[in-house]
Amino acid sequence: MIVTPTSLRVITLFCALLSYACSTVPVQRNVERVEIAKAVYLMLPRAEEITRSFDATQLLVADYEEHSLSFQAQLEVRPGKITIVAITMWGGTLFSISYDGATLRAHGMVDRHGVNAEYLLADVLLAIWDAEWVSARLRGAALEVSESHDSRIVSRDGEPLIEISYETPDAKTGRTRFKHLERGYQLDIRTAEFTES
Repeated sequence: MIVTPTSLRVITLFCALLSYACSTVPVQRNVERVEIAKAVYLMLPRAEEITRSFDATQLLVADYEEHSLSFQAQLEVRPGKITIVAITMWGGTLFSISYDGATLRAHGMVDRHGVNAEYLLADVLLAIWDAEWVSARLRGAALEVSESHDSRIVSRDGEPLIEISYETPDAKTGRTRFKHLERGYQLDIRTAEFTES
């Protein structure tokens, strides 16, 4: 067998994925709040506050410094539970996260691989849940949530921390751009399919 640079890259990628799959450890912990920025917390919903029911298929590109990750996410919200499953473009599962109003469970590329399960859950809530709910659940000094028909901004002392822009008035459809200015990452989210049940 002749080993070409291309085949060597494929073999290396396969070995890395195999190593990743073998090294993931399930995460389970009770969480009530997520630190979304320095000394700024989002209080997570309790089970009885998760009353919506919908499914969304989204295509995401996450950018942080010089790194970029593209994946498809399946978001399922049912009364009392939120589930997020991220799938690679070639069909493998990157990670799964579920939250039942008290306990967060995650498996795959979380925590030990640079993806924080709590941050992802908080980002979904910040982008999709209504602005009044977000405002009521934030804790920290001099915080403000401002919203227009195509944007949502979380600020502290007048300085924007998180900027979210929407292609359509409905946050659950179309394209959403999520910028975390303090942590220096951004998400480009395109909702391919959305169904309420």
